[in-house]
Amino acid sequence: MNNYLSYSDNNSILNVKFSFVFAVLILFSMFTPFLSFLCCAFLIVYTHNYKLVKLLPISLVFFFILINFNREFFVKGNDLEWYYTYFTNFSDYELGFFNAFEDDLASVSLKASEPLYHFFVYASSKATNGYYPAYILWVHCVIYLIPTFVIIEICKREKINVLICCSLVLFQMLVFYDFGNAYNLIRQQVASSFLVLTFYFMYIKKPWFCLFFAIVSVLTHNSTVLMAALILLFCLYNINYISYKLLLTATVLLSIFYVAVYFNLSGHYEDLEDKSRGLVVKLIDFSIFIFSGVIVFFYDSKYRNVYRFLVVLFIALMFCHISSFLPLRFLTFYDSFKWLNYFIIFNYFSTKLSSYKNANLSIFASCLILGFTYFNLKLTYTAYIYNGSFLDFVIDSPIYYLGIDL
Repeated sequence: MNNYLSYSDNNSILNVKFSFVFAVLILFSMFTPFLSFLCCAFLIVYTHNYKLVKLLPISLVFFFILINFNREFFVKGNDLEWYYTYFTNFSDYELGFFNAFEDDLASVSLKASEPLYHFFVYASSKATNGYYPAYILWVHCVIYLIPTFVIIEICKREKINVLICCSLVLFQMLVFYDFGNAYNLIRQQVASSFLVLTFYFMYIKKPWFCLFFAIVSVLTHNSTVLMAALILLFCLYNINYISYKLLLTATVLLSIFYVAVYFNLSGHYEDLEDKSRGLVVKLIDFSIFIFSGVIVFFYDSKYRNVYRFLVVLFIALMFCHISSFLPLRFLTFYDSFKWLNYFIIFNYFSTKLSSYKNANLSIFASCLILGFTYFNLKLTYTAYIYNGSFLDFVIDSPIYYLGIDL
């Protein structure tokens, strides 16, 4: 009994220490986010403790906010100008939320079929009196923290090495998302994060939560309807309600219907093309998709269901390529789930190289270097103007921008 009490006391002390470290590093992130990120990375490598992993994306979110304050954020012809205008207009709008759908708040009518996103904007504008940095903060958090926290939770459940988990988080934040364009497609990126939550509850076989977040994602941005339907179908497959053959058939039929409705309803979007990635990046994505499939079906069948979900997603993506505009929408969803390919690949190599002492550290270090190298290329070659590479912001502080009038 005394031994049990002693163990309990020691565990409580450790929890208090970790809570203190967590709080200090979050505070540190508000002042110098990149240095905080480096401290988090060092502590994780040193301790191999999962409790610290969520600090990585938090510190990077503050770093991304810092970089975005140093760009020409409101470009004419860019959706951001509309987002900015109607957020600030909501602050002194006195007719109530529902009347806003009938008024012209920013030269573009609000979509009644996407009320949740507009409500988030309305509530945050009213709560902060139209203080735009608050909007930028919650948008960054939803876009980046929800998916990365899901990655961390799944890695913990699957007992994935902590450094492999950190590698996936780095790739999700630095590589998979188009950093510049993510803030031009804000509504879709926010809805895509809710789709990742939908996937998570499908993964842990909680169908009612899966259904709830599927509805939330669709009411945030209507383009998620096909992805939400596919995840719900996969949820039924996961709990043995339908067969995989039926799932594939339903995927094809739903994809055809989705594309047909698009061609019937689309207006001025037909001439737009996806400029978010070139042919080389698409070929790399396709190669990784095939490579992870080879691993699953020939060498390691543990994550066969994960890959089957990717197959369903890939089928829908192929149908969407029939149009010139839908790939732009659907590749955003693919970016949100691209980490699943790397989840399969990294874990496979981690298992195979387990006899080597520093194998996982080498994978993590490689991802760190490759991630920031690619991220820097995005800042350099994006259509949006940033005032320097990420190295120019490593000792900058978000505190400097408090009270700024945008």
